[in-house]
Amino acid sequence: MPVSDGGEGLLSTLVDSPLLKGAVWQQQRCTSPYGLSVQADFLILPGERAIIEMAQSCGLELTPPAQRDVRQASSYGLGEQVKAALDAGCRHLIIGLGGSATNDGGIGFAQALGARFWRKDGTLLPAPAAGQDLAHIQRIDLSGLDPRLQQSEIQASCDVTNPLLGEHGATWVYGAQKGADEAALSELEAGMAHYSQLLTQTLGFDVSERPGAGAAGGMGAALIAYTGATLRPGIDLVLELLNADGHLRDAALTIVGEGWLDRQSAFGKAPVGVAGKAARHGVPVVALCGGRDESSRQLYQHHIDAMWSICQRPMALAESMNTCEPLLADAAENVLRTFLSGWRGEAHKRITV
Repeated sequence: MPVSDGGEGLLSTLVDSPLLKGAVWQQQRCTSPYGLSVQADFLILPGERAIIEMAQSCGLELTPPAQRDVRQASSYGLGEQVKAALDAGCRHLIIGLGGSATNDGGIGFAQALGARFWRKDGTLLPAPAAGQDLAHIQRIDLSGLDPRLQQSEIQASCDVTNPLLGEHGATWVYGAQKGADEAALSELEAGMAHYSQLLTQTLGFDVSERPGAGAAGGMGAALIAYTGATLRPGIDLVLELLNADGHLRDAALTIVGEGWLDRQSAFGKAPVGVAGKAARHGVPVVALCGGRDESSRQLYQHHIDAMWSICQRPMALAESMNTCEPLLADAAENVLRTFLSGWRGEAHKRITV
């Protein structure tokens, strides 16, 4: 079955799954991180459910590297996506975080859903607000926030545990890859710290230290603060949607795949997530990959029982990519033959595959 870790590419994976019957695309135009109009579709499922991918409206890849300045990037488009889902009657939302271009603490997102931010000079912060505006906010007004948010269940797939602030927070860990230099990082961190204090005063509680608050440029904190969302590992959400337990319960073998395996694969990636589920049912797991390094041996501690590269010999990346389908089929056959050869049943019947 197609599986996603809940981040970028979530929708394209799930829409092809035969297990999600009744899923339909909802077409939507939204505001990109830098104010342009962009197609940002989402999925609607039976039962008033919607699956939204932040990267569709606020993705880093929507803007060429030379044109990125994270100080000016806004999460307004994600708020428009959520509003469209609410307008469509959905009250159970799953939002995939990951691949975002923003570091605005979710103020753009909140604006699109009715929140207002007043500046120190007494004027209203115009939409779409961005990270460079954080330091200028004096008051957060949630009186106009869409009331349907409080009537909805919102879950966000979040595969990082970063807090909002500090050296391990949203800005210092992820800001540089979104187009911020050292000066911009310092400016954004100062603005985020100021905003965090105001948010605590407004809510009456602090969300900045919640695990995942720093995800997607502070969107984790915003979802908790403005929607009461629950942050969950993306792979857990996806496997729940796909009823993975039901399929693994009676399985004899699980085969997972990943382009490259290393120690980082243990942190929120789909193969290890599936392996964990399989282990709870006592099902062995074999991982097929394009390649791996020495650190991938750590995955044996995360319920991966064996790893096979699909490459039959040393080959260039381009060649392996162009021939990945037959390589994968051959490797899968060898895995199955090896597995069956270990089965000692019914007088060692000859294997025929």
